[in-house]
Amino acid sequence: MKHLQLPSERRVEQTLYLFDRNPPDAGRCLSHLYEIFSRYRPNWGWCRQCFTPEEEARTRDAGDPRRATLESFAQIYFEHPNCSGGRDTFLHWLPRGLELTFLNFENDYFPMEGAMRLGLWRWPKEEQDGLRALFCSVASNWFDGGDPAPFERVTRKSGRDMDSYISARIVEALLMLRVDPFDLFSWLARANSTRARAVLVDLTIHEHLVDEAAYYVLDDATDEPLLRNGIGALDRLALDALRRIVTDGRLMRLWAWADREDRALARRIEDTEPLRMRRAFRLTATERQRDHAIIRAALA
Repeated sequence: MKHLQLPSERRVEQTLYLFDRNPPDAGRCLSHLYEIFSRYRPNWGWCRQCFTPEEEARTRDAGDPRRATLESFAQIYFEHPNCSGGRDTFLHWLPRGLELTFLNFENDYFPMEGAMRLGLWRWPKEEQDGLRALFCSVASNWFDGGDPAPFERVTRKSGRDMDSYISARIVEALLMLRVDPFDLFSWLARANSTRARAVLVDLTIHEHLVDEAAYYVLDDATDEPLLRNGIGALDRLALDALRRIVTDGRLMRLWAWADREDRALARRIEDTEPLRMRRAFRLTATERQRDHAIIRAALA
């Protein structure tokens, strides 16, 4: 594939990245992402077991990705990527797909999972940096002011439960992009935000924070074990970082405040305590070093 580099040509990739507390404007980030991925063009001659000629024609006629409707290309997300032209087709639509599906809960597709299946960590640095900048900007907008722009929010539901779901999706995307979990959770813990406080409480009962893909579509199949191991290592580092930030003492202080100021959050802290105690996870310093090394191996 044209965007891949030979191992000898790749520079040593940074393992984890600090969360950008002063990211560019989200609209600028999205425009830059369209520019980055404009090098890709869909491949045609799709699998006839999965797509009719008319369905393929609908996507072929979709036009400029910046203005395409979701209905014109969403079908590529529900079959194996190779059935609709492979990686290049997915990447051609990725910026628009993020814009229209990331918070489209009626469509029920998480585009970052598709990116992970296609070996996100092995993509060119410019592409990963562009995605990371976008999600840092989205996170700042969302946790500070409740605005998920530039993503279109499509759901019939509202309220704190839906806000928590959006928050968790944004956090998972940042983790997939290898934003340092400890730095990310530290920022959330210091944010004067109902959404930030709530997502930290909610995440403490998750068994995993970064899930492995069900399958991978890679040019070199020997990379798959390395990527799976790397994602497992990142998940452990994220769970450990969350527990180091959201300590029992911090939760007790948060509960004492919430009992006066935010009873819904106080009840959430109370209700999640049994499962949180069972899910508590910590690494030793040696285990953290080991997991960093496993991630580096997945990037080499």
